Amino acid sequence: MENRIMALRELINDTIDYRGKTPPKCDSGVAVVSAANIKKGKIILDGKYLSLDLYEKWTTRGFIKPGDILITTEAPVGEIARVPDDRTYLTSRRVFALQVNEEVANETFIYYYLLTEGVKRYFESISHGATVPRIYKDEILDLKINLPPLPTQQKIASILSAYDDLIENNNKRIQLLEEMASEIYKEWFVRLRFPNYQDTSIENGVPEGWEKKRLKDLIVFEKGKNPKEIYEDEVENSMPYLNMDAIDKGGKSWVSIEKQIVVNKSDVIMVMDGSRSSLVFRGKEGAVGNTLSKLRFTDDEYITVKNTMLYHFLKLNHKSIKTNNTGSAIPHANKKYIHSLSFLIPSDDIMDDFNKSVVSIHELIDNLYDKNNFLQQTRDLLLPRLISGKLEL
Repeated sequence: MENRIMALRELINDTIDYRGKTPPKCDSGVAVVSAANIKKGKIILDGKYLSLDLYEKWTTRGFIKPGDILITTEAPVGEIARVPDDRTYLTSRRVFALQVNEEVANETFIYYYLLTEGVKRYFESISHGATVPRIYKDEILDLKINLPPLPTQQKIASILSAYDDLIENNNKRIQLLEEMASEIYKEWFVRLRFPNYQDTSIENGVPEGWEKKRLKDLIVFEKGKNPKEIYEDEVENSMPYLNMDAIDKGGKSWVSIEKQIVVNKSDVIMVMDGSRSSLVFRGKEGAVGNTLSKLRFTDDEYITVKNTMLYHFLKLNHKSIKTNNTGSAIPHANKKYIHSLSFLIPSDDIMDDFNKSVVSIHELIDNLYDKNNFLQQTRDLLLPRLISGKLEL
C-alpha cells in the first residue's frame, strides 16, 4: 500500500475543547492543563486543580483520555503533548485535545508527526496576530498529513516511543534519587541525625564543631545579564544561554562568553523575576539569563558540598521564600529575606561524609540527564527521517 495525503480532521473521531472556560481553582482534585502547562512535548503542572465535586458538571463537552494529543493555540502557539495515564486531567485555556481514530491512524505516530519541523512551519504560516500570535482550530485540522500504511505507522511509533520510554524511565530514576538526596539532607541538617550524632553535644540547635550563619554572610547573588545577541547555533567563544526556556524545554541557544555570569553543574540558580520567582535549580553549563541569579559562596572551600547543601536548603524553604516575594504585578525573589535565613555549616568530617553520600547521588543524576540528552538528540535526528520515509524500516 502507498502513502495517502489526508487532512488531520479525517484522522480523528473528535476534539475536546474547553478553550475560553477557566475552571474555579481548588487545592486538589483534577489537574487543570492550560497552554502554559505544555512544554517540550510534556505536561508540566503548576498546582491548578478543579474539585472532584465539580468535575462532571464542568465537563459538558466530553472527557480527555490517556493518549489524546493536546495542541496549544495561543501563548504559546503549536506546542504538542500527550495526555499521560497517571491521573485525570482537564483542559482549559488556549489548548484543545485531538482523539485519533485508531482504525485509520496510529495515535502515537500522529503525535510524532505533529512534532516535526514541517508542522511547526505550517503552524507559523497560519498564525494570526502580531502582539499575541494565535492559530485557529479549523486551520489546524486542515493540516495535510502524508500518511503511510497503518503497519508502517505502528513501526515508526514503536521505534520513536522506545527512546521516550527510556527517557521516562531515567526521569523516574532521577526523581527517586532527588528524593533520596533531599531526605538525607533533612535527616542530617533538620532532624540533626547525622553520622555519630549520638556522640556529639548539641547546644541551641548547633552541634559541636558546627556553625550557624546568616546567608548574607555566606553568599552573594550574581544576576544574569541580557545578552547583546543570541545565536541559534554555536559560534566561536560562545556558550549555552540559560533562560527559563532552556531549563523548562531544553531549548538551545548560544551567547558570547564575554561579560556573562557563567555557571556549571554544581552551581545553584534561582529564578528572580516572574511567576516562578524563588524556584531553585542545580546549575547547567552556560550563561544565566537576566531573570536568573547564580548564588555564589564567598568562600570556595568545600564549594561543591556547600552548593549541594544550599540547593536542598532553599528547596526545603521554598514555601516561606515564595511567601516573602516582593512585587504585586510581577513577583520578585526577596534577596533581603533570603539573606536573613540561618544556614548550618557542618564540621569537616560531616562535609566529607555528605560529599560521599549526597554529592555522589547528584553525580548519578547528572549522568542520567546526560543520557537523556543523548537519547533525545538521537530521537530528534531519527524523527524526520522516519516520518518522511527517508529511513527504510
